[in-house]
Amino acid sequence: MALAQQDRPSDLGIKILTQWNILCSVIKSRTIVYGFALAAVGTFFIASGMKTPDFFVLIKLTASVYFLALATYLYNDLTDYDVDQVNDRDTPSSQRKNYLQILYHTIGFFVVSILLAFSINVQTGIGALVFLGLAVAYSHPKVHLKNMFIIKTVVTALGGFIASMMGALAVHNVSYLAITSSAIVFLIYFINGPLNDIRDLEGDRKGGRRTIPIVIGVRKSFAIIIGSISSIATMIVASYCFLGMNVAGVGLGLTVCGYLVLKIMNLSKTPDDKKKMNKTRTTVRNSIFTIQVSIFVGLALNQFLIQ
Repeated sequence: MALAQQDRPSDLGIKILTQWNILCSVIKSRTIVYGFALAAVGTFFIASGMKTPDFFVLIKLTASVYFLALATYLYNDLTDYDVDQVNDRDTPSSQRKNYLQILYHTIGFFVVSILLAFSINVQTGIGALVFLGLAVAYSHPKVHLKNMFIIKTVVTALGGFIASMMGALAVHNVSYLAITSSAIVFLIYFINGPLNDIRDLEGDRKGGRRTIPIVIGVRKSFAIIIGSISSIATMIVASYCFLGMNVAGVGLGLTVCGYLVLKIMNLSKTPDDKKKMNKTRTTVRNSIFTIQVSIFVGLALNQFLIQ
């Protein structure tokens, strides 16, 4: 009896260590969710303008959006096991033995993110609930928006838009520049959607999915992507013409757009190169930060010159 009691703390320690290892693996496997948090932070600073931001609110916002996006991707992984196997994706969620543990972590991340959002203000909390609703609708077996042509890509982009808008809602300033920033985030995630579908073309075909490259072809998909980048450039120029953004910010933003076009055109020559595809998608995702910086610079310089 005494020996059994002595073993219990050791067993508990092993269970805690196992759960910790699974948690670390989960976070490591889905590092791409930082893009959503990045979008929220960028719009937070744009909406704050030249005012000193509340960094405590910023920390809660960043954590809320990060965990919200992480839970969304994990939930999608849990409902996407078979296709991930075809596409050779080895994630903690694709391992059946971890299913329940990943499910518990997913629920926990959703709860924490919602509580953090509401601790900022009601508007940010509602934004988080809308994001959660999209996440469930996207992956739930009874709805499966991810299997619907075009809607799949639009819903993912809407997630980016809402995450970005949470940054503006956190400071009670839904300005035109904040909306522009969020619309650009929408387009960036819309761009990454077809890129991801081109990479997973084989698995999606076997899974019977109708994605943009499957329906209209890879070449036309690249044309849509370049068109989306052109739309971002147009919005940046419009911000200069109608929203008072400084020309320096416009120049920075257009430089980023030009660089993205070159990267996409280079990728279109070898669309089957998954390594190059992943690097390009990372570049596109990171452009959220660089374009938002250009908007902030344009806003800051304009306000400085006015003063």
